[in-house]
Order: sequence, then structure tokens, then C-alpha cells
Amino acid sequence: MTTNTIKTLTTVLMAVLITSTYAQDVPDFINPEDLKNVDCKCLEKKVKYSKNEQRYIDILWEESLKYLEAYAVALTTSPEGSKCINSDEATYETVDGFKKMCVMDRRDMQLLVKHIYQILANPDEAKRCFAAREDVDWIYSPGGELEAKSEVAQWLKRTTFKDFFETKVTDAEVKAYGKTFTDNFYEMVTADAVKTPPNFPYDVSARSLPNLWASVGWFPMYAEESERNKRNFDNVRGGYAYAEILGHWGLLRIDEINGEKVGAEVGMVVQSVNTLYPYHNHAISELYYTMRKPACVNQFKTFAVRENNKHVTTVSESQNERVIQFDASAPNEHAMWASSAYDRDPLVYFHENTIHAFEVDGDCESSPEESALVTVWARSDAHERANDYGTTKLCECADKPNTPAVRGKKIQCQLTKLKY
Repeated sequence: MTTNTIKTLTTVLMAVLITSTYAQDVPDFINPEDLKNVDCKCLEKKVKYSKNEQRYIDILWEESLKYLEAYAVALTTSPEGSKCINSDEATYETVDGFKKMCVMDRRDMQLLVKHIYQILANPDEAKRCFAAREDVDWIYSPGGELEAKSEVAQWLKRTTFKDFFETKVTDAEVKAYGKTFTDNFYEMVTADAVKTPPNFPYDVSARSLPNLWASVGWFPMYAEESERNKRNFDNVRGGYAYAEILGHWGLLRIDEINGEKVGAEVGMVVQSVNTLYPYHNHAISELYYTMRKPACVNQFKTFAVRENNKHVTTVSESQNERVIQFDASAPNEHAMWASSAYDRDPLVYFHENTIHAFEVDGDCESSPEESALVTVWARSDAHERANDYGTTKLCECADKPNTPAVRGKKIQCQLTKLKY
């Protein structure tokens, strides 16, 4: 049997497995014909690996596919008691009561899921766009026990969090928070409290996909000095990192499938407890699935207000930007935050320019230094180049510009005027 014949049979088998195993989860908008013989346009040339290196790439690829497959199934599965059809239910706004929607009603989400299924049904074609990106100098290994238990991570030899915080971070407070984050990262992502939401067909945590979580390439995006970080908190700067599997900056970098732009970015996020990820916004839609069992009621809180909400006031406008303010000192401000857990309202969806924030309580944790909010993270329309890939813009205190916006104060944010 020739190599080409084997590849063809593998592709067909994968397509059959997908359509048969998860037929009830695939929405009607996915045409079965679109899963056959797809053509992927990669964002970079195919990387060639030696036979020994390819063994590690194959391990990383298989775990990546499992993560993406589980994510697509979760999004297209209706929770028990929900009125959604072939769709999970997401919270999208919190300030005037908690507003929810069937997440698969959104066209950007339909395309995201469609593209994942096309990848799953054509793994050999998609794999041409997959690489470990070991040459990228701004993504890192958590190091420690997570790396020690992954043969792939040990092969990659990425710069570790420890080296990153010691050599690239200048702020002493951020360094200190970064050291605690680094020393406890393994416990943060593998603890028993880390749970995959019930909509997922199987566990996608670091316990089940150890090579992926150790080797994907993590970015502590706020740790280094920048103008933006004047509006950030030191404990967030040193206690936050994200990783991308599929997307423009991830391991699987596909520009187009069958001539259609791929806007999906899918990965994971870790945020230390006792932190407030500051109010912020971006021009790209975003989703999070909570992957933690809370240690107490309302431990994981989310704030979200859309740009057209009546509580949002326009201060000024230019051709490309709209400056708004929101008064977070209202007496009922505490009721403007929704709480979540892996098994209770785990999914949030933020439309373009939604102002949102995350607060993670650590007072109820027996070992707060080892605890974190762990999430499955995604963005859906990163192909919208006119909107700068949705650069994250941190809001500020309206009364004291270029300082972090805190709860109980008036906040000010710069929103992108979207262009299509």
C-alpha cells in the first residue's frame, strides 16, 4: 500500500468518525461536502523535521487535535434544560441582569466550528500548517514539573518562565509575583479542582493532555514594561499567561480553508487568584470556558457591558476611536458581576468592543499561591485585519488617566471603531 493511499484512507476514516460519532452535535449549517478534500493555505511554509523530531511533533499534533475536537463538540452541544439547539449557552452581558444567548447563533461561531471540523476531517492537509514554533522567542515553557513530565517540552527547550521573569522583567514587584506564578504553575493547572466543563466529551486539562499544556508555548503578555501596563496591576502582570493552539500566533497557523479566511484562535489561559484582570476591551469577539471548581461561592466573577448599553457614555470620538466612560460606583455595582464554575454557567462570550473584566477571589483558598482560574480561551474573528487583530486595550481610571481602573470608580475606555 502506498503512502498516498494510506493518507487518503486516514482522511476518509477521520471524516467518517467525526460525522458518525458527533453527528448529533454538528449543526445543520455544516455541509458534509465541505468536510471533504479541503485546501488549507498556511500562514508560513511547512517546517521540515527529522525522523526523531517528527515523533515529538506527532505527539503534540495529536493532543492539539483532541483539544480542538472537544472544544467544537462542547460549543455545539445543548446543556440540559437549555432552549438552545445544537448550541451551548453563553453569558454575554452582566450589568442589567445576566443576559444569555445560544452561542452558535453567531455567524463568527459557526465559522469557527466549521473550520475546526474541516481540520479534523482533513488532518494531513491541516498538519502542513502545524509547527512547534521552537524558533519563536516570545513564547515560553512553564518549566518545572510540567516540563519534566513532558518529553515534547524537554525536546523543545523553550526559554522557561523562570528565565523570562529573571531576564526580561525589570519591575521588582512583577518579578516577585512572576516567581510565585512560575513555582506553582504545575499545581495551578493539574490540581483536582481543575475540571473540564460537562459539555466537553472528555477531559482536556493538563492531566489528560500533558504534552500540549507543557509545550504549546505560553506568553505572559503583561509582564514586560509597556505604556499599556501603566493601567495594569502588578499581581496580574506577574500572574497571568495564555497559550494559543490554533490561530495566527499559535501552533496551527491557517490563513484560509477553501479560500475562506480563518479567524479562529483557540487556546488556554491561567490567571492567579487574588487578582482583578482590569477592565478592558478589544475589537475581536472572545470566549472563555471556566475550568475550575470554586473554593467558595462567587469565587470567579465576570463583568461585561456592551458598547451600546445605556450605562455607557461617549466622552469623545475620532475617525478610528470612541472614548467612553462607565460609572462603576453605583450602589448595586456588586450585582453587575456574574459568577461561574466549571459546572455552572461556565461559558462567557464577549461581542466586539464589550468592556469586560475578571476578578478571582483567593481568600477562600487553603493554598492561594497554588491556585488559579484556568480557562479554555478563544477568539473568533482574528482575520479582521482592519481591526488590528483586536489588540487588548486596558481601561483607565477616569479621574486619574493612565492608572488602573478599579471597582467602585468611574472607568474610561478607548473603543475601536470597527471597519469591514
